Amino acid sequence: MDVKLRVFKAVANEKRMRMIESLHRKGRISLREISNILDIPEATACRNLKILENAGLVKSEIRNGIAAYWIDNAKTPSVIHDVLQIIIRK
Repeated sequence: MDVKLRVFKAVANEKRMRMIESLHRKGRISLREISNILDIPEATACRNLKILENAGLVKSEIRNGIAAYWIDNAKTPSVIHDVLQIIIRK
């Protein structure tokens, strides 16, 4: 699938847009914290974060059994960077 299409499909959801905004504001966040911020089950948060990760918008790491997510602005292609700027701009 085309990168642009994958990115736009990933952000075409209010929960995922709120996740991106939270990650932008707070930086690196655990799955549990994202779940609490959005007031959604961890399974729902995880499923949506994987969609964002597969689109190249979010990075993740598991340390000591705790999943953490963040936006890696330094390594994102320009199309992804542009989409992130649109989402986080109020």
